[in-house]
Amino acid sequence: TSLVFITASSIPMISIFGMVLVPLPLLYYYSRLGRTQGLLVFASSLLIAILTLKVLGSRFDIAHFFLLGAVGPILSEVLRKNYSIEKTVIYSVSLVAILGGFILLYQSLAEGKAPWDFIEASILELIKVNINAYTHLGASSEQLDLIRNNTEQISKVLTNLTPAAFLVGMSFFIWLNILIGKLLFKAKEMWYPDFGNLSTWKIPDKVIWAVILAGVSLFIPLHPLKILSINLIIVLLFAYLMQGLAIINFFFEKKNLPWFLRATGYFLIFVQQILLILVVGLGLIDVWVNFRKLDKAK
Repeated sequence: TSLVFITASSIPMISIFGMVLVPLPLLYYYSRLGRTQGLLVFASSLLIAILTLKVLGSRFDIAHFFLLGAVGPILSEVLRKNYSIEKTVIYSVSLVAILGGFILLYQSLAEGKAPWDFIEASILELIKVNINAYTHLGASSEQLDLIRNNTEQISKVLTNLTPAAFLVGMSFFIWLNILIGKLLFKAKEMWYPDFGNLSTWKIPDKVIWAVILAGVSLFIPLHPLKILSINLIIVLLFAYLMQGLAIINFFFEKKNLPWFLRATGYFLIFVQQILLILVVGLGLIDVWVNFRKLDKAK
């Protein structure tokens, strides 16, 4: 568990993929050993990782580590309730958001800033770090100057989108851990909730009205309402992205494609923005087209 923390923080090339794996060993040991020993694994591995990274001189954020690691125990507790996939993700994200809110409040008070100002300052610092990284990677000076000249505007936009970015990112993060966790628990012959055939998962048709209303709200000249609407649209479109992926998985299974072709298909979807947008559109128009004919028997 400590090694996952350390690797995810100290090796930039695999940090994103490494972060996805942070909760998995904690989810496994918390479920296998129980609450007391599971929390002991969490605390001790976090301590080992922090001390090791300090010795190595690597940059890391303790709060970030703690929040990612906490997903394991939280997800374990929610999985025990044997909820549906929707409730499992929603409850897990809600608990992580509450914990993240307390951490944000503590950090902002410690620096004497309002939480929103603390987020904006953190994003501003992150943009500067990325500018330095792109400079070393040989990015064009014109692109870097464009970012430098608009740093404050970019940070304000990203700050306004923070709620949606957190909810979408954490939902996808937890969803991935649920799927990978199922493979791990199955290999260890441990109990795991049966979420049924996720390729038939579908959002209730009436949710489309929320997308339409949020879209219409963008034309109302009220800045707070526009920010709220944009955040809501991002979250809803993410939900329809999940429905689009379920549709694709449905036809992958129907055609009985081998695993390497499926993996290639999903990889292309997530690295090609146009394909990603098409999958979102697929989820949206499924409200009217019903690609999988799920209500055929009915």
